[in-house]
Formats: sequence, C-alpha cells, structure tokens
Amino acid sequence: MTQKRLTILLLVAVLFGTQVRAIGFATQALERLATYVGLTDLDRLGAGVHDGYTYKGRPLTVRVNEWNEVEHIGLHLFSQEIRTMQPLPLYDFLERYLLAMNAAPEGSDERVYMAWDKVHYPVGDATVAMRLDTTAMFSETHIDRHVYKVAWTVNDVKCLEMSFYMDYQLMAGCNAIELEQIMFRKIRRGVWIERPQSHTGFPATGKEFVLQGRNFISPMVRNDLYYVRKKESDAWALLDDAGSMSKTIANIMLSDESAHELRVRVKLDKYGLRTDSATVSYNVWRQLCIDEGCTPYFGIKSKEGDVYKCSVFMVNETGGYLHLLSIDIPKEAVSKPQAAEARAKIFCYIPLHNASDNIFKVDEFSPIQ
Repeated sequence: MTQKRLTILLLVAVLFGTQVRAIGFATQALERLATYVGLTDLDRLGAGVHDGYTYKGRPLTVRVNEWNEVEHIGLHLFSQEIRTMQPLPLYDFLERYLLAMNAAPEGSDERVYMAWDKVHYPVGDATVAMRLDTTAMFSETHIDRHVYKVAWTVNDVKCLEMSFYMDYQLMAGCNAIELEQIMFRKIRRGVWIERPQSHTGFPATGKEFVLQGRNFISPMVRNDLYYVRKKESDAWALLDDAGSMSKTIANIMLSDESAHELRVRVKLDKYGLRTDSATVSYNVWRQLCIDEGCTPYFGIKSKEGDVYKCSVFMVNETGGYLHLLSIDIPKEAVSKPQAAEARAKIFCYIPLHNASDNIFKVDEFSPIQ
C-alpha cells in the first residue's frame, strides 16, 4: 500500500468516525445555546430526556431525538407529568427562551433577535426564572391561534408573568426558512406507523355513517370521515371506494387510520425563489402534522377530467400556525397508487395570530358529494 493511499484511507476513517460520534442540533439556535451554556459530552447522550446538566447551579433539561439531534435545551421548569396531561408547544419555548435570556451574552445573535420579540413581562422579568423549578405553580391561558399568557406562583405569590403572541417562529426559535428546512427533513425521514384507532358513537343500525367533524374558514372545508359496512354485524370501516371518489379522498387526506398508499410529489417553494421537492407516501406527511398537534381539514376546489384539485389545511390551534397542501389527485393515484402519484405544493408554518380568513379564498371550495 502506497503512503498516499494510506493517508487517504486514514483521513476517510477519521472523517467517518467523526460523523458517527458527532451529535447534531435540530435548530441553529439550540447549537448556539449549547455553546453559551457550556454543555459538553452531548455526543454521549442517547435518545431521550437528560436532566443531569446545570447552568449557574440551576437544573437544565436536554432532549435528544431518534436522529441523534439535540431538539431541546432549557431550564427544567416543567415536569413530564404536566407535559403529558396537557400537551402544549409552549413548554419547550419557555424553558429554552428563559434560559437564552439569562445565558446569551450581550451582542450575540440571540440578544439581537430577542430585542425584537414581542414578549411582555407584566410581573417580574426573565431573571426570575433562574429561581424557579418544577415545584412552582404554573398557569396558562390562551386564545387559540392568537396569544398566550402564562404565570408562575411560589408560596401564593405571583413572581413571574409573561404574555406573547402564538408566533411559531418565536416559539420554535427559527425563521421561516429554517422551519421549511426542518419540515422537509422530517418528510424525508418519516415512516408511517399504523396506529389502532378506537371510535365511539357509531350507530347500531345502518350501512353508511358520517362521523361529523368541524369546519375551518368555510362550511365546505371540513374534517368529516365516512364509514361503511356490508352488513350490520360487521365492524364499521373507512370508506375506500372508487365509486365514491371524493369521500374516499377525504378519508385519505384526513384520517390517521387510513393506510392507503397514495404517493405524492410534494414541491416546496422556498423563500429566496429556491425550490425543493420529495416524493413520499401521503400517510407520512399526514402523520407528521398530526404528531405536531395539527388538526386536518379538507376541501375540494374543482374536478378537471379525472383530477381532483384539493386543499388540506393542517391547523395547529395552540401553535398558532397551519400547513397548507394544495394537491392535485388523479383518480388513478387512488385506485392504482403504484401506477400514478398526486402532485402537491406545500406552504409551511403559515402564521395565524395576525392572519385573516380572507387570504385562503374560501369561495373556491365545493361540497363533498
């Protein structure tokens, strides 16, 4: 083996080894925060929650995802019990933001960004958070899609109160471009996992049933689900019938129970006039959005030949945003998914706290037949 070849092989081995050991960060802000706080040995952490770190004597919490990325760093202010009992996107935000307010040095990117944030402190300020832990009494009120107000009380005295808009860029610590990148990274990684569903309220008689949902922006944009059975002794099942194509498409778009193998070519028009695209199972994107806390709504705009032109709104009421998927679905993509695919354009993390329903052109939608 020549000296040159040996050198190349050693270099490749070093680079490969570094890639295996190195840990990533879900966002750029988290990477900077880890530096400000002085976190070390993150590459030794496995997937899960780690509460062994401290900053100036205060306990921190760090969470690593299955992709070996640090997806959360913050002051340990919330127990797992409250996160499970009342899931909200604000827990990560408050723990991370209050830590950054105390740890980011003057002149840092965080200080510049946070100077523009519309976060208000009617009681106390960010430094109070350094005296709080999971034993403090926490309360929150919110108006869906608009605003949060939160407070901590210790010994019956309110010591910190904050209010802020449901601005997901603020809560995630990312700008619109990075949020788009994160969504497409999730789409490419995602794998649909079948999840048993249990429903109540089905009628004892009949062979067709509509599980009534709600509407969004228009009476024609809804999340009703359609069920059928051949005889009354059978269990109810989602309608999947080429003879009732619009209802079948609605079920595929909306229900995490649907295992239909619809493939879709998703195009993202990025900021800066760049584009990205990926072909994925629609199930993957639907499940990613539902796991984020989104509620799906579906509307049909028109039918041109055998192509159904539709919109899917994935609305996150407590995150203050929605994902909009404008999708063209050929009939063949439903009846023969191995032979054809749908085409879609995605608009990610559209803010709702200052949006008007008029921007969604609600008069374009038609009833589902």
